[in-house]
Formats: sequence, structure tokens, C-alpha cells
Amino acid sequence: MIVLGTRGSDLALTQSRHVGEAVQAATGEPFRLEIIRTRGDAILDKPLPLVGGKGLFTAELEEALREGRIDFAVHSLKDLPVEDPAGLTLGAIPPRAPVHDVLVYDPAHHDPEGGTLPLADGRRLGTSSPRRAAAAACLRKDLVIADVRGNVPTRADKVRRGDYHAVLLAAAGLERLALPLDGLARAELPVDRFVPAPGQGALGVQCRRDDQRVLDLLAAIHDPVTARCVHAERAVLSGLGGGCSTPLGALATPLPGGDGFRLLAALFTRNGSPAHRVLYDRCGDDLDVLVGEAVSILRRLATEPLRDRRVCVVRPGGEDSGLTAHLAVAGAQVELVATTEALPVHAAEAELDALLACPAFALTSARAVDRLFEEAARRAVDLGTRRFFAVGPATAAALAGREVVAEVPDEPAGGAALAAHVLASDLPADAALGFPCAQDPHPALADTLRAAGRTLQQVALYRIAPLPGVQWPDAGSWDALLFTSPSAVHAAPADPPPARHVLALGDSTARSLAERGLDATTAARPDPAAVVDLLANLPATTA
Repeated sequence: MIVLGTRGSDLALTQSRHVGEAVQAATGEPFRLEIIRTRGDAILDKPLPLVGGKGLFTAELEEALREGRIDFAVHSLKDLPVEDPAGLTLGAIPPRAPVHDVLVYDPAHHDPEGGTLPLADGRRLGTSSPRRAAAAACLRKDLVIADVRGNVPTRADKVRRGDYHAVLLAAAGLERLALPLDGLARAELPVDRFVPAPGQGALGVQCRRDDQRVLDLLAAIHDPVTARCVHAERAVLSGLGGGCSTPLGALATPLPGGDGFRLLAALFTRNGSPAHRVLYDRCGDDLDVLVGEAVSILRRLATEPLRDRRVCVVRPGGEDSGLTAHLAVAGAQVELVATTEALPVHAAEAELDALLACPAFALTSARAVDRLFEEAARRAVDLGTRRFFAVGPATAAALAGREVVAEVPDEPAGGAALAAHVLASDLPADAALGFPCAQDPHPALADTLRAAGRTLQQVALYRIAPLPGVQWPDAGSWDALLFTSPSAVHAAPADPPPARHVLALGDSTARSLAERGLDATTAARPDPAAVVDLLANLPATTA
């Protein structure tokens, strides 16, 4: 008989019993449960990050393993530190339960106008997770987000009693407990808005590293696909040096048909700053490459290199907030000035026919991605088998959200770099390339491709129009005044506020600023990471 150590909570007992029964069914080896009380079970009046976070629910179980009082222990994998403790290892990772988060709420406070979080304004939302709190704040700045402790049934009861109007929970816990939500309502939360914690929904079965008998038994319940994905998620966490107090989400999933992976990773603002997030969302064949790329992008932000810098961003209205989010997550205080708006352009049906028939597309903005797929959906055209070339990470992320793998230049630097990447690819020279774009796009991509003899089906699907009544913020001087596009420069009001530095996102934006008599420093590349690097290396404001 093997001895299975477990905490005494309903969820821990249920998870441990499930694993023990699976081992017994696969190997014939009987088991018994040994309940061990952990420090996390004893401290119920303080937020988890203030009392130690990871290890709170595992240290006593690990000690029992080393002493030989138990043979293995079952943990929620998201509660385990990334590094194996001395002498111990993960003997198995069983198939994963649902990974997503759930809103459990009192239906008396339901409001369908609340969107993803269907609660009325100002309601009290409970969570002990900095990640969930930040994700909720990104969506609903009106909600009162408060710490909540206790096991899953206790948290649900706190909603019934009115201590909270809603709580955020993991779907896996609710499923494993088969918890009745009598009198309460439930809303499933999308993983692209609430990116789960690394390892969420998965169990980790911990045992002694040298106990071959137990390792052999546990091999019978190990799921290699789940293990591959959760190890990638935990590699993101490890690469950022994060713990349970880091507002980070990571989720790796196999693509349909098993042909590659999608990796989501989200890092949020900290230290009480206004809520923003940077989302990495890419698909690819090599999960290790995706992990390395995500860590490279997010690691430069995790140290908050722009803490207390004041940056005014002048940009088109409705533009993807990736740049703003990068600056805020890196610690900057950001003010936005929107100068233009994007409006749909309805192309002729014949032009759309030709565009949607193309075997490949070149895309230079997330808005172009949205409009292309809107037109494809309207005409019931499946774009799933086409090739997509994206100008940079933000456009690639928009495609990844549609489970499309984009091909991106190694050094994104605008339309000319994208055209060179297309020409260097194995796309047949006679293949027509679709180019959904704005009216009057920058000519670099089209000119380069046509000069090389490529057939380009260029169709304008949206246009940029100035917003009326734009004003500069009345907030004194800035460390940096950042312009993101020529259209933003042309539509900006006169007499910009004082700033130590004027910055341009790209050479064309710098030229437009020069026409207005402003000398600008240009980012090395027209992407958020280059802007963060540029700002981090500029002299800070002096007192």
C-alpha cells in the first residue's frame, strides 16, 4: 500500500483521492490518505502574498516526503515553486482539467452591460490572486476589488452572505468538487482576457527523486501533452523570476490537429498603478522558441525600468493599446492624447473577391487584421489555410488571437522590412499577395513588392479621420512626448506642452515632426520594446 499525503481541505482531499484512485486503477496498488496541516491552512486572516505565497501549502508535505512518512503528495501545480525542492521531483502530471477562471456571483447584482464581468457598477469582487485582480481591473475600473481568503466553498458562502457580490475562482476547482452553486450564478471567463496562472488546472504529483518504485507507479497516470504545456508555462514564470505575487498569466495549448502550439502570456502593472497588461499571443511549431520570445519581451518590463517616468503618448484613437500597456507595465505614468479615429471603408465586391482569393496576406496593423476577418466572415470565406505575413508583434498577436500563425521579420522595422521578409520566403513568385490596409498607406511595402515583380492585391478597408476638439493635457511638463504615427502628428493641436524629450515611433513620424519644427529622437524599431529601451536610456527628469 502506498501512502498519499494531502492537505485537509475539500479540494485537496478530492484531488488526492482522484489521483490515488487513478493509480490504483492503472496499477492495482492500493492507497491510503494521510492528512497533513500546512502553514497556509493555519493563516486565514492575511493576503497570501504578505505571508509567503508559494510554499505556504507545500512545505509540510515536502518534509513528510523526505522523512518517508508519505510516498507522494498531490498539489495544484500552480501552487508549486518552479524549482524542485532538494531530493524531490514531479513523478507525474495527470491530464489537465479546464484551465479558465470563473466569476461566481449573486444574480441580484447581475448587469449584462458589464460585458465579460456581468456585474452592476461598483460591486465588491473578491480574489486572493494579484493576476485575477489586475485582469478584472483592466476590464472594469469601477469594481471594488478586495482580498478574500478561505477554501472554494467558503468563498462561495461569502457571496451568499453578502460579504462580496462576486468572487473569481478556477473552473478546475469547481469541477473537481462538483460544488453546487445554489442561489448563485456563474460566468465562464475567456482565457485571452483572464490568462490563467502557469499550471492552472493541472495537478503535480510530488515524490522522492530516488524512489523508483513510486516513480514507476506514477508513470501510469502521466500525460505528456499536459506536462509539455505546463512546463512551458512554468518556464515563462521562471524566466521572469516571478512568484505568486507577480501578476502574471501563462497558458500553452496544442493547436487543433496537434500541429504546433499557441502560447499566451500576460504581465500586468503592479504597485497600485492604473491597470494595464502586456499580452504575448503567438502560435508556432516550437514551444521552446515561443517561451524564449515571451520571456525576452516581458523580462525587460518586469523590472519596471520606467518607474516614475511621465510620458504623454500622442496616437490615433482606437489604436491597439500595446504601446501604452508596455510603458505602463514598465512603470511609466502614461497620459494618452488621441488625435484620429479609424473608420471602416466598404470596398467594391469585386475588389473583395480578389483580395479574399489570395493565398497569402501582408498585414501592417491589428486594425487591418480585424477588418480582413470581418469581411471574410461576412462572405463566409475560411482563411484558415492561407499564409500570413505580419509587420510586427502587435499584428502577429492579433492573428494569434484567431489561432493563425504569422510569419514576422526577425527585425521588425516597418513595411520595407516586411516586404523583404516576403521576398526572402518560399512564397511562390507568381502567388498573389493580399494587402488589406488603410486609405493612403505608407508606400514602402507596396513599392518594394511591385518593384520585385510581385502581384499585390491592395484594398483599403479603413480610413483615418481627425478627431475634433483635441487638446493637450493640463499636467505640467513631461519626461517624454511620444508621437506614434504621421497622422497623429498632423492631427495634434498646436503648441505642445514642455517635455524633456520628443520621441518618434519610426522615421516617417520623425519627418512629420520635423515639418512641424520639432526635433525628435527616433526609436530603433517601430515597436513597443524599442520605445521602452529608448526611454529607459534617456536621462530622467531632474528635480
